[in-house]
Amino acid sequence: MNPILICLILLLASWGSFLNFLAYRLVHDVSFSKQRSICPNCKTQLAWFDLVPVFSWLYLAGKCRTCQKPISLLYPAIELLTMIVGLAVFYLIDPIYWLAYFVFFSALIVTIRTDLQTMLISRFVTLFLLPAPIILSLVKYNGESLLPITINQVLLGASIGYLILYLINKFFWLLTSKDGMGQGDMDLLCLIGSFTGIYGAWVSLMLGSLLGSIVGISIVIFGKSQLQTKLPFGPFLAFSAVVYTLFQNQILALIFS
Repeated sequence: MNPILICLILLLASWGSFLNFLAYRLVHDVSFSKQRSICPNCKTQLAWFDLVPVFSWLYLAGKCRTCQKPISLLYPAIELLTMIVGLAVFYLIDPIYWLAYFVFFSALIVTIRTDLQTMLISRFVTLFLLPAPIILSLVKYNGESLLPITINQVLLGASIGYLILYLINKFFWLLTSKDGMGQGDMDLLCLIGSFTGIYGAWVSLMLGSLLGSIVGISIVIFGKSQLQTKLPFGPFLAFSAVVYTLFQNQILALIFS
C-alpha cells in the first residue's frame, strides 16, 4: 500500500479519536485542561494502548479493561467515519479547499456524535464557527478563494439556512404548541449554509428530511417502536451536507438539468 495513504489513514483515525474526545467534553461540560481520557463508567484513567483508534475497541471487545462495562460503538464509528470522509476529501476535492472542508467536516462529525449520544448540538461547533467560512471566502491563494463561494453566498446561506428551520418550527408550534425541532438543528443548518450557500442548505435539508423519514419509518415498522420515539435530526443534516459538498457539481447538474 502507498506509504502516503497509510500515513493519511493513521492521521485521520487519530483526528477521529480527537473528535470523539472533543464531542464528549463539549456536551458533558468537562474541562479540556483536566486529566487524560477516562472510562465514563468507572472513571479509571485510560492507558495509551487503550486509546488506539478502532483497534483498541476491537481488542477490548467493546468493553472497559477495568470495569468491563460496554464502550460505546460511537467511538470506533466516528473514527472510521472520519477516515472515510477525510479520504473522500483527499481524492474528490480540489486541494485549495482542503482547509475549509477539514474545518467544516470536523464540525459536522462532532455534531453527529453529540446528537446521536445526547440529542444535543454544541454551539461551539456551529454558530461559533461562523467566522471561519467568512474568512475563508475572503482569503485568496493564487487569486482563488479558500472556499468556493463568495462572502455574499456565505452570509445568505447562513441566514436562509437558519430562517428556514426557524419558520418551520414556528409554524409547527402554532399548530401543535410544541417545538418541531431543536435549536441545535437551526444552528447546524445555519453553519451548513455558511459553508455551502443557499443550494447546499436546501439540498441538505431536503435530503436529510428524506433520510430521516426513511429511518424513522423503518424503526417504527421493523423495530416496533412508537411514533413518539425521538429521532435526532442533526446526523441526517450533517451527513447530507457531506454528500452535497463532495458531489455538489453532480447534484446541481441533476437539479438544473
